[in-house]
Amino acid sequence: MANMNPNTSKMVEAKKQESELKKQAVLATLKELTLLDDPVSNPVSKAEICRKAGVSKTFLYSYREELIKPIDEAIKNQNQKLKAITKKQTFSESSKDKLIESLKRRISELNEENKKLKNANAILLGKLANK
Repeated sequence: MANMNPNTSKMVEAKKQESELKKQAVLATLKELTLLDDPVSNPVSKAEICRKAGVSKTFLYSYREELIKPIDEAIKNQNQKLKAITKKQTFSESSKDKLIESLKRRISELNEENKKLKNANAILLGKLANK
């Protein structure tokens, strides 16, 4: 016979505590990623936070006010920093031309070296075939 009025209060309380611990883990992960302040190696994203905190995206979206808002704010701040970084890395036309010329020279040198190595390889294969 099944109990018609089960006492689930302790189970509910345990689940609430578990959820609270998960929320704290998410917020700690968010804080860690924002303190690292490295959008290239350690980007702030919902997927990264879920992976590091060990929760699902569904869990995040269950707590929009507590979790999604601060995460979205951190992502927004990170994106502003990324825009600032890319603006600083602009090159003048002359420096771009010099870089292109340098890269073309390097390609030519590598192509020449590649030809020499192919010829040497063919010679060695010919010697190996004659043995």
